[in-house]
Amino acid sequence: MDIDKISLIAQKISFAFEDHFSDKEKRSFFEEVFNRYLSPLDPAGTMVLYDAIILLGRKNPPEFDKMIRELKEHAMISEL
Repeated sequence: MDIDKISLIAQKISFAFEDHFSDKEKRSFFEEVFNRYLSPLDPAGTMVLYDAIILLGRKNPPEFDKMIRELKEHAMISEL
């Protein structure tokens, strides 16, 4: 997947997280997903969410695809 597509997806996920932040259950779900997929790349949790998602897309495309699929299955993001 090219960097432009990864960037658009990262932006969409970041915006969805912000949109659902006030919903405690949805925020918790996002955080679980991010911990599962992004923590291995950023164990200290110092990266900006958008940058961590892009790094995942570039370094581990299969995990990136799994994360997207999981977010879609739980209706956290719409079709891309």
